[in-house]
Amino acid sequence: MEDTQRKDKKQPPFSFLSKYAPLAAIILLLIFLVPQLAKRPPAEEEPPGLEPPLPLTVYRTGYERVDSLLEKGMQSFGRRDWAKSVRYLGEAHFHVTVMINEGYAKKYPEDLRFFLGLAHVYRGRRHEGLPLIAEEARENRIEPKYPWYLANIYLSYGDYELAREQLEAVARIGTRYSEEAAIELERLSDRER
Repeated sequence: MEDTQRKDKKQPPFSFLSKYAPLAAIILLLIFLVPQLAKRPPAEEEPPGLEPPLPLTVYRTGYERVDSLLEKGMQSFGRRDWAKSVRYLGEAHFHVTVMINEGYAKKYPEDLRFFLGLAHVYRGRRHEGLPLIAEEARENRIEPKYPWYLANIYLSYGDYELAREQLEAVARIGTRYSEEAAIELERLSDRER
């Protein structure tokens, strides 16, 4: 008898909305939020327009764990996966730093800080990467690629005085980057006038 009374009562129009409104709101939120959450977060800074070098260095330090991290980091660098490259090369850098401090190693593997620094820069964190590249350049003053990349990074961010110092260092070394460095130095001189 109660069922017949319920059926006889007229329900207000659109009463079904109160049942489905929360579900509809959740679906609308998901429709708009999922694409936004799937996007990659923007980098803190735009990476320089300079093409990254090919990671052709093969590391054999004698420490399996460090070699494995270096290999994974260089593979990630080659794929331009800067976050993974920073993670693997950063961990290798940490282990080598500890070994140097404890006397098990004498120096960093060649180009470790260079590639780690570049990965930081291309990831958009030049304040973390530039000191590593500069440190590598101070230890190996005859390798032109360190000051060359430093100069181009400084130029891309508008640090013209620091770029000039690095370009002059490249010109003094006198290698394949010397002509390009002379052209860039000339452009900087024209800009100052």
